[in-house]
Amino acid sequence: MGFNEVFGQFSIFQGLDDAEKTLLSGLFERKTYEINDVVYREGEKGGTLYFLLKGKVRICRLTQDGDILPYASVKQGESFGLMSFIDGTDHTAMTIADKDIEVIKMEKGDFDKLFIANPALTAKVYRNIGVQLCEIIRDMNKQHMDLTSYMFKRG
Repeated sequence: MGFNEVFGQFSIFQGLDDAEKTLLSGLFERKTYEINDVVYREGEKGGTLYFLLKGKVRICRLTQDGDILPYASVKQGESFGLMSFIDGTDHTAMTIADKDIEVIKMEKGDFDKLFIANPALTAKVYRNIGVQLCEIIRDMNKQHMDLTSYMFKRG
């Protein structure tokens, strides 16, 4: 799959022209992981945005007992690592390949250098990331309200 196909698959790239896509594709790195490989662990350095081209990953946390507790999944055509990409903090979760996966990675440091050269391009991408994070928060709020309502109804 070429990078042109990637741009159509992920809403983060919406509104970019061909020249901007060419600049951005210079920051991409393609990587594969096998089933049950850990993409990143909780506490590891963040700052990488992942675009899932193939497969499925689980977002997990370790319990105090050391058990792996999955709480979200990411499917083909979705991205992950958004929060640490935005703020550069360490990962607060672990990501595990549910199947053999293929991703495109983009490093925050490289993207920040592009910001100096092309602030309009990076502003478009950051805006789209913001929209995606809003969608995630709205979904989480809905789930929280549904769970709260369910618990109150059960007594």
